[in-house]
Amino acid sequence: SPSSKKGVMAVTNGHSVDLPDQQFSLNVTRVTPEFLSELSSSMARVHEEAVSSDTNSLASAIRKFSSSLAYTLEPAAINKGNKSSDVNTTPLWEAYVVDVLRHLTPALGSSPQGMHGRASTAYFASLAAEGGLMTLNKVLDGCYPRFLGVLSLLDEDDTTKEADNAAESSKQKSRDEEKLASSMRGIAALVSSCRVALQKWQRDNPGVQVHPHPLSAYVPATIQKIAFVLNESLEEEVGSLSLAAVGALESVLTCADLSALDEGDMISLEKSFSLISRAVLSEEVNDSANLHEWKTACARVLGAVISVGLCQKKGSDDATMNSGERMYTLATSLLPEILASATSPKSHTIRYDWIVLAGACANGTSHVSEMIVSELLSSIIAALKSSRAARAPAMALSYIVCHGGPNVGTAFHGLSSPGPTPFDIIQELCQPLQQGSSAVAMDIEGKVVTKQTQVSMRQLQLPESRAKDAEKVNDTIDRAYSILPFLIPAYECPSSISSCGDLVQFVDQILPPLSDCDEVKLYVVFPLLAAVLNCSRQVWMTLDSATSETLRSMITYLARFSISSDHDTHSRSAAASCLFSVLFHCSQDDECEGDVQNMIQKLLEEVISPALTGALNCLKKQEGSDIFTPRASGSVETSEESLHSTFSSVEDTLSFLGLLGSAAACKGGPFAQTSDKIASFLIELACTGTSQFPFTETSMQLVTPSEQGRKHPLMSPASHSYILPASSFGNMLTVHNGGPFWRQRMTHKTLPVLLKALKVQAKSQNPPALGTLAVVCHMLCCLPAPLLGKSNIQQILPTLIAGLVYFSKNLDALAQSEMISSKPTDLLSIILAALIKILKVSPEDVTKFIGIIIPSLLLLSSPTESSETFIPKQLLVFQCLETIAEHTHARNSILREKDQVVAVLSAVVDHPSSIIRSAVVQVSNVWYTLA
Repeated sequence: SPSSKKGVMAVTNGHSVDLPDQQFSLNVTRVTPEFLSELSSSMARVHEEAVSSDTNSLASAIRKFSSSLAYTLEPAAINKGNKSSDVNTTPLWEAYVVDVLRHLTPALGSSPQGMHGRASTAYFASLAAEGGLMTLNKVLDGCYPRFLGVLSLLDEDDTTKEADNAAESSKQKSRDEEKLASSMRGIAALVSSCRVALQKWQRDNPGVQVHPHPLSAYVPATIQKIAFVLNESLEEEVGSLSLAAVGALESVLTCADLSALDEGDMISLEKSFSLISRAVLSEEVNDSANLHEWKTACARVLGAVISVGLCQKKGSDDATMNSGERMYTLATSLLPEILASATSPKSHTIRYDWIVLAGACANGTSHVSEMIVSELLSSIIAALKSSRAARAPAMALSYIVCHGGPNVGTAFHGLSSPGPTPFDIIQELCQPLQQGSSAVAMDIEGKVVTKQTQVSMRQLQLPESRAKDAEKVNDTIDRAYSILPFLIPAYECPSSISSCGDLVQFVDQILPPLSDCDEVKLYVVFPLLAAVLNCSRQVWMTLDSATSETLRSMITYLARFSISSDHDTHSRSAAASCLFSVLFHCSQDDECEGDVQNMIQKLLEEVISPALTGALNCLKKQEGSDIFTPRASGSVETSEESLHSTFSSVEDTLSFLGLLGSAAACKGGPFAQTSDKIASFLIELACTGTSQFPFTETSMQLVTPSEQGRKHPLMSPASHSYILPASSFGNMLTVHNGGPFWRQRMTHKTLPVLLKALKVQAKSQNPPALGTLAVVCHMLCCLPAPLLGKSNIQQILPTLIAGLVYFSKNLDALAQSEMISSKPTDLLSIILAALIKILKVSPEDVTKFIGIIIPSLLLLSSPTESSETFIPKQLLVFQCLETIAEHTHARNSILREKDQVVAVLSAVVDHPSSIIRSAVVQVSNVWYTLA
C-alpha cells in the first residue's frame, strides 16, 4: 500500500541520515528522554501493525532502525566513538529500551501466541541481537522470565496427572499447547539473538570474552522444560509444542554455556537425544510434511550435539564427569552411528543423517569438519577398493560440502597422509575395476598366487584379448562417472585452490595419453581440474608461475584431446573447459599474451583447419543425393548412424572453433582480432556456405543445396550442415565472461553479413535457409534489443516468422529429419525462444504478424504424432500463446483468433503428459477471460 511504502522510506531515511556512523551519536544525545520514550512506543506500535498486515519490509526496516538506535544510545558505544565525550546517555537509553520493555513484556507472560505477543517477541529479539550487550541483558531480564513462567504450566500439569488420573484427559486438553509453543519459540528467538549479539561483540572486541554468559541464569530451567516436553512428546504424537522445543534445544546447544547443568539435567538431555536419534535414523517412510519438518529439526539438534560435544574437553576416567565431558562422550558415541547410516544406501530420498553431518560441520570448529570428512573419504576409498557401491558416501560428502559451511572444503583439501586424502580417491578411481587389491589371491586350482614375478619360461602367457581390456576400461570409466558428480562440488569451493597445483602436475605427466590407463586417468581428473580452474578468478591470482607455465604448455595437447572423436564426450568437454579457462585467465604481461596469441593461431592452422577440412570432406561424401531417402541406401540404420557420426564430427570441430573465439573475445585487447575473424568465418559459412578460414588461405565450403533441397530444407542434408556453424556462433554469444563491450563489437562485425544474406534470400520464394534462420534466432535470443537496434530487428524478424510458419506446416518432415540430424529439431526450440523474447521486449514489432503467428502456434501445439521429446517445444508454444494474450497492440487480431485458440486447446487438454495438461489449463484460462 502507499502508506506502507512511505513508512519504509521514512524509516530508511531516518536510519541513513541520523545514524550512519558513530560521528552522529552526539547529535542523537541532544533529544530528550521523553521524546525517545514516545519514539520507542510509536516504533513498537507501527511494527505490530506492519506484522499484522504482512508488510514485512516495513517491519524489518523498523527493527533495524530501533536496534541501531539502541546500540548508538548505549554508553559504551558513545564512549567508544567519542573518547573525549562525557555525555551520560544512560537516561536516553533507558527511555528508549527500558520503557518499552516495561510496557510490552506483560503480554509475553499472558498471551505470547497472540498478534501482540508475537510482534513484541520479534521486536525484542531484534533489539537483543543488534542493540548491544547492555540491551541484550536488559531484554533477557525482561522477556526470558515471562516465557519460563508460561512454561511452568508443564509442571502443574505433571503434578495434576499424578494426583488425579481420572481427570488426565480433560487436563491434557486444557493445556494451551499453542501458548506453550509460542513461549518456546520466544525462548529460541532470544537464545539465537544472544548468539548473534555475542558474535558481534567478539568481532568488535577481539580476544575479549563475556563473563558470565548472559544465558547462564536461564539455561538449567530452559533445559528442564525442553527435556520434559521432548521426553513426553516423542513417545506420543508430535505437535507444535514438540517442534518448538526441538528448535529451542538447537539454539541452546549452539549458544549457551552448558557447564552449569547438573547430573539430573544431563540425564534428561541424554534421554531426549536418544529418542531424537532413534527418530532421525528410523527407516520408516512417511510423506507427511509435519513429520518431515519434525525429522529435519531433530537432525539439526543432533548436528548441534556433535558439533558442541566434540569441542569439549575429553572426559576423564573418573566416575564423575562434568556436563562438558558428558557431551563429549555423547558426541563421540553418536558420530559413528550417524556416519554408518550416512554411508549406507537408503531407499528414501530425504537423508536426515546427511543433515546431521552438515549441521555438525556448519556449527562446529574446523576439527569437527576434518573428522567427518576424513571418515567419509575413508568410506569411499574402502568401497572402491572392495568394488562395493561408493555412491552413498560420495553423495553424503557432496551434501555436506554444499550445506556444511566453508570448513568442509578447507578440511577436504587440507587432509594429508598418512590419513585418507582426495588424491587417494582419484588413484582408486583410476584403478581397473576388476583388479584385486589383496596381496595374495587364489588361482583356479586353489594354489596361492603371489605378486612376485615368476621368471621361468613356462610362466609366460599371452595377453588378454583386446575386447576384454576394452570392457574393463569401460567398466572403470562407468564407475568413475558414477562418483565424479559428487566429488566435483568439493573442487568448486574456494579452498580447492590448494589442490590445483597437484592436479595440474598429475595431468601434465600423462598428457598426451599413451595408453588406456592414461586415458582413464584423464577422464577422472579433467572434470575435477575444470571445476578448480573455473570456480573463481582467485585461483588464477594465487597460482605460482611454474603452475601457470605448465598450464600454458598444455594448450596444444588440451586442444587435440578436445577435438578428437577417439575420446569420451564428457572428458573432451572438461578438457575444453580447462582450455577456455587457461586462455581467458592467462597472465596479463605482454610476453605471455603474445605466446598465447601465437598458440591460438597455431591451433587454428595446425589442428582445427585440418580437422575441419577432413570432417567437411567426409560430410560431402555422406550427403550424396541432396534429398535424403533412406530406402536408397543399402541399410537404413547404417545410413542414419553414418550421417549422425559425420554431422557430430563437423559440429564438434566448429564448436571448438567457437570456444577459441569466445575465449579470445572475452580476453579482449589484441585477442579481439582473432575473435573477429572466427565469428566472421562462422557467420559467413552459415549464411553463404563458403568462407576463408582464419589466419590461413584455405577456403572452407559447404555443399550448396540443390533447388529441390532449398524447397525442402528439412529433408536436405546439405541444408542441415548450414545450421552447424550458426550453432557455433550462437555458442560464442552465450558466454558470460569478459567485459561489457565484446558482444557489441562482434555484432558490429557480423550483422552486416547476415543482413546482406537475408537481402539476397528475400528474392526467393523458398523457405528461409536454415543457416541464416539459425543465426537470426541466436542473435535475437542472446543479444539485447538496444544492441541490435530497432531497425535491424524489423529487418530480421520476417525471417523468424517465415521459419515458424515453415516448421509448423512440415511437422512430419521435421520428424523424418531426425534420420539426418537433430539440428532442425533444436532449431525449432530456438525459434520459439526468440519469439518469446520478442513478444516480451518488443511486442510492437510483431503486431502485424499476429494473424500469422497464432495459427502456426496452434499447429505446433497439437502435432498428429506427439512424443516425449516434443513436449519441451509444446511448452514453449503455450508460453508464446499466453504471452500473446497479453499483447495490447493487436487486441482486435487476438480476439478474432480467440475461438480457434480455445477449440484447439480444448482438444489438447487430454494429453498423456501431466505437464502439458497443466500448461493447457493455464493458457486456456488466460484466453477464456479475454474480452
